[in-house]
Amino acid sequence: MKKKWLALLIGASMLMGTLTACGSGEAASESGQSQASQTQSQETGTQEAAAGTGDASGTTDFGGAEISVWVPPYASSDAAQNDQEFWDAQFDTFEAENNCTVHVEIVPWDGYIQKITTGLTSGDGPDVLYIDTPYDLAAAGALEPLESYFTEEETANYIYWDLGQINGTQYLAPMLVGNASILYCNMDILNEAGIQAVPQTWEEFMDACMTIQETTGVQPFLQSWGGTVVKGVITTSFLPYYWQAGGEFLDSEGKPSINNEYGLKTLEFLKSFMDNGIYNETITAEDDIKTKFQSGELAMYVGDTGSASSHTEKGINWDFTPALTGTDGIQATWIAADSLAIASNSENKELAAAAMKYMLSAPVMDAFHEQMYAMCPITTDAAYYDNERFQTMYTEQADIFNNWPQFENADSFWDILFKNIQFMYMGDMTPQEVLDDTMAQYESQIV
Repeated sequence: MKKKWLALLIGASMLMGTLTACGSGEAASESGQSQASQTQSQETGTQEAAAGTGDASGTTDFGGAEISVWVPPYASSDAAQNDQEFWDAQFDTFEAENNCTVHVEIVPWDGYIQKITTGLTSGDGPDVLYIDTPYDLAAAGALEPLESYFTEEETANYIYWDLGQINGTQYLAPMLVGNASILYCNMDILNEAGIQAVPQTWEEFMDACMTIQETTGVQPFLQSWGGTVVKGVITTSFLPYYWQAGGEFLDSEGKPSINNEYGLKTLEFLKSFMDNGIYNETITAEDDIKTKFQSGELAMYVGDTGSASSHTEKGINWDFTPALTGTDGIQATWIAADSLAIASNSENKELAAAAMKYMLSAPVMDAFHEQMYAMCPITTDAAYYDNERFQTMYTEQADIFNNWPQFENADSFWDILFKNIQFMYMGDMTPQEVLDDTMAQYESQIV
């Protein structure tokens, strides 16, 4: 099994990125379920392990069992306590109430995914782990499906629960969710052009771009199609539009499938910015779009919510829409959803699940967001600590958010798509040729 995991997880050896789920700052299954989890009662929601007994209070005597939890650091330089102190203090109550020991290890961001992979394949890894690139781990059978550990009542309390699925199986429990890709507008520029409100649809948006260009001389809109941070470009410059067009990214087999009417509609819309003179030949060059927006040289751009505070500090009179609405009336965009998972080789899965629920509970997450890193709440009973201008979006519009599609050899797919869209903007490919070639290249790699 270890050899099988090692072979399947080679593709997961890239560095885990800087936090994609930024908050108010600008920081950044083949495995069968355990017999205990299969027989767990979902009606009562008890967390009784083979070696423990539950009581009416909802706590469980785990008989002194021990588990390990691996998480990365999030404490800011001026935090009142560091990550180790925070999590140790949080688990004191849990350990006392459940007769167990939780060993928390703070794993540095640098080399995080390599250490996770090595730990899981060697058998010396964690019982509970924090992860943001989970596909290879799940495909290798290294992650435990979660369905049997959570009741319907429990999952209903999680605002973003569905973002934890891979190929229809719930391997993840979203923990740090946020930094959605949204459309920012400089309202002073829009007002100068006679536009009083943020555009909401593709048609309104293109009309606004043309009006701003004709009346103000300011660049109406830009998105990055240059540089080397491919996934960052995809989250702002392709995926939101594809979902807005109405497309399902993965087919019934869990493979990318964009060579369809939705993919064509998306690329034709993106190309229309070049056709209408909104973009020029510099669109494929690396450009600091955020700086242009903050200097008043750019009217609109799609960026992360973590940038909002710096826009305000720069004196920009900004407004936003969470996502444009496509031609079929669909509003959608991308959101980060870093998550917790249980290792399939954990010897104490019931305890691991209980610890995971505790970490995600409102009291613990409220303390984390208040003391360590402000983010939007992940449960309906938690407090809101993120930028107040996004509160309604994050707490009431969860249905518009999509996380990374998880599939085999995804990084290669994004690279191919990125380069082909660049070719489209340079006039070397049509939208349909982008779709044909992207899928042909990708499929040749996974045969």
